[in-house]
Amino acid sequence: MGTGTVVINGEGLIATAGAVDTHVHLLSPRVMEAALASGVTTVIGQEFGPFWGVGVNAAGPLRAAYAAFDAYPINVGLLGRGSASRRAPMIEGIEAGVCGFKVHEDTGAHLRSLDTCLTLAEEFDVQVAVHTDGLNEGLSVQDTLAVSDGRVFHAFHVEGCGGGHTPDVLRLAGVPHVIASSTNPTLPFGRDAVAEHFAMIMNVHALKADLPGDADIVRARVRAATMAGENVLHDRGVIPITSSDAQGMGRAGETVRRTFQLAAVLKPVDDEAPHDNERVLRYLAKLTVNPALAHGLSHEVGSLLPGLMADIVLWSPASFGAKPYLVLKSGLPAWGTVGDPNAVVDNAEPRQIAAQFGGIGGAAVDLAVLFTNSAAVESGEDVFPTRRRRVAVRGCREVRLSSMVRHRASALVEVDPLGAVVRLDGEALSMDPVDRVPLSRLYFL
Repeated sequence: MGTGTVVINGEGLIATAGAVDTHVHLLSPRVMEAALASGVTTVIGQEFGPFWGVGVNAAGPLRAAYAAFDAYPINVGLLGRGSASRRAPMIEGIEAGVCGFKVHEDTGAHLRSLDTCLTLAEEFDVQVAVHTDGLNEGLSVQDTLAVSDGRVFHAFHVEGCGGGHTPDVLRLAGVPHVIASSTNPTLPFGRDAVAEHFAMIMNVHALKADLPGDADIVRARVRAATMAGENVLHDRGVIPITSSDAQGMGRAGETVRRTFQLAAVLKPVDDEAPHDNERVLRYLAKLTVNPALAHGLSHEVGSLLPGLMADIVLWSPASFGAKPYLVLKSGLPAWGTVGDPNAVVDNAEPRQIAAQFGGIGGAAVDLAVLFTNSAAVESGEDVFPTRRRRVAVRGCREVRLSSMVRHRASALVEVDPLGAVVRLDGEALSMDPVDRVPLSRLYFL
């Protein structure tokens, strides 16, 4: 400390690492604003747009995206499209700087595409995110595990209704080489979840409720029992990551809040522990260090440790998990609470969460990094039209479920053929849909 020290007053505040959202459809640039305002400082995008297709490999569009991201003080990596039977399109994505790949049922989550993508990922040390075959047309749960053959992948939508193998995608949770995550719309499982998601899936997949076949597909996908099972599996430490699936199903600005709402509603009523520290830290890991580990980012983000980026979120204890007080990007204020700009003091009402000086102009890009792959960084050809520091992901092929912090290394999850009962190590799991949750109307009008 001395005359040259810059001080950010954190007195009475709680500091956490910035959240890492590994499942974001960047169909609108303003998704970045919603993410930052909730405490997210790193985003792994599935594509940008509005394009259709879940993943982009072509160099031209990717260069445009890298340039556009410079407007926001947020770390970004993009997943290329991994649903390919040949290597060539994915090699194009590697050369253009993607940080991993996405295999999705809408573009083909079949045997050839999954095996081809995992084989290439092993070669280039990148992660593969998989949205499995919901209709089980090409692969079942057993088939997906057989094709993966022990090769790690990040299984998206291991949940009650978001897609993937119907009705038993939850069986992927607890498998040692599968990193499971679920998205925020069914966290916590609420009384209106079934009705809301029937309408949402109809809209997202351009289906028509008056067509019996379309309606049957959606009813098979929206299952109250597996939504309840998903919630309990999170609480038992079997699903280690939460994410948003922003603009593909979920809400970019609600992942942090919904994760801690879930922590609250599933806390046992008769819990006599003197504090909630262990529960808070377990749920915080779902948002920070575990997604960073899964995608090879943990050498830069996800924890508050010496040598890592100073991506820090400061919270007032009264609004922890709901509204950040200040978001620091690389140690500088980038987003946070701002008051009336014409007032005589900086905290005069009305107040809102918006850009700080670190979030505007050239500062935004200088405080953030682009996550890419090591081959692109080491090629000697800089294809990135951005001032961001280029950071290669690493360790993506060695990570396992046992690597996840404060979560279980393995478990046996079973789902009956109709999706009506979920079991964990033989125990039937259930919860009633909740009517009220904390961090809700008291904080958001």
